Amino acid sequence: MKSWIVRAALVAGLAGSTNIHAGGLPVIDVANLVQTTRTALQSLKTEIYENTNIAYQYRMMANQLLQATGMDPAHLTEQLDAIKDEIGKFDLYGVTLNDLYGAVSDNADYLSKVRSMVKASGKPSGQWLEDQRTLLANGDKTAKNLFDLGNSVVKNVQSQAKRRQKIQKEMKLTGTAQAAAEATNEMLDVLANQNSDLLQMMSAKVQSDADKDQKALAIETESLDTARRLQAERDQQRQKILNLK
Repeated sequence: MKSWIVRAALVAGLAGSTNIHAGGLPVIDVANLVQTTRTALQSLKTEIYENTNIAYQYRMMANQLLQATGMDPAHLTEQLDAIKDEIGKFDLYGVTLNDLYGAVSDNADYLSKVRSMVKASGKPSGQWLEDQRTLLANGDKTAKNLFDLGNSVVKNVQSQAKRRQKIQKEMKLTGTAQAAAEATNEMLDVLANQNSDLLQMMSAKVQSDADKDQKALAIETESLDTARRLQAERDQQRQKILNLK
């Protein structure tokens, strides 16, 4: 039941953050994006706590074995090595989670900065983003720096998320830890979508202009090819006439 509620809340949150405009571009509420990112941070906090708890339990098991008496030394060493191996995995996963938490925190800071800029402009998010696209297309340095910063932040989140996912697949998680990991997975998916939408909105005009230039070049190339072909046909006809004379 709780899992269903979490998923429903995630879907509702995403729907509230971005919608598709009739023109194909998402309509974004920057304030909602900030809130979604904070929710992702909370999911990571929960997962970090669960991971730390499991590592602690393994350490307690190791201490109990070291204090045990009458055990076969070879068997004791084997068990301790196995436990140390698990502790190492959870410690590595913990470092990865903390790195990802830092990356998502940077993401939240970036979105908060964008939200502040939107608020200061006194314009709706859509209008502000449209202005940013125009500025970016015209080579405005401030707009470019803002876009480049966002792109860098997003790439870092993606990189850390992939690293976490790779390590997570090899982990033996408890039921509670698995649930926390799945909640984080869902929030990271939401975060990836909203980041993609935001950057798309900020650079859509630039991409659109690039597409137009590419189409214009293709038409120009096709026209030149047609002109050359017609000229070649005329030359052939002229040569035939000369040969008849």
